[in-house]
Amino acid sequence: MTTEPDFDQNQHSDTFEALARRCEAGAETLEHEADHAAEILATRAGGDKADPQEWAAKNRAAAHAAREYAAALRAEAGDRGPLARMTPDRLAQADQVASAANLGGILIDGRRMAERQAQSDSVFDESHRRAWEAGEHPSQVKAAEIEATGQFTHVAETINGVEQVPFWRLGWSTDESVAQRQTERADSDGDEF
Repeated sequence: MTTEPDFDQNQHSDTFEALARRCEAGAETLEHEADHAAEILATRAGGDKADPQEWAAKNRAAAHAAREYAAALRAEAGDRGPLARMTPDRLAQADQVASAANLGGILIDGRRMAERQAQSDSVFDESHRRAWEAGEHPSQVKAAEIEATGQFTHVAETINGVEQVPFWRLGWSTDESVAQRQTERADSDGDEF
């Protein structure tokens, strides 16, 4: 029989256990939303256009990925103990998974907007341009952290000819596995928004 480690909410947030618990908390919310998909979607703008079963499946996949990631964090802590602190790089990766689990299973990919800003001729965007060219822009750093986890599928959709903001989906894989997914679809009512 295993026992839960003593954990104080006021302890450091950069421990394996703290991140594992954040992942599990997000997984619980995702599972609750999956179990009540129709009711939850009915309260959201545009929710009537979403398929509750597909939405629930995506939430369950994200919850499953978050729980597996939490278990992997605890296993990685191993002999060091669950309250051992992570390296900054490992913490950044785990934080992306925990954040996604607590944000509906998705994280927005801001690289397209950041690249446009970096390429503008505005004198106010010079620091963005330098960071982008050096590969150090915050949106590039975030993307590298997310991709390093191996837990996300990149989604870039075009609806009625309009490119949507790309994002990463936690735990949702397609036939291409971890490969980038491109989708072309049309809304049934034909409006763009």
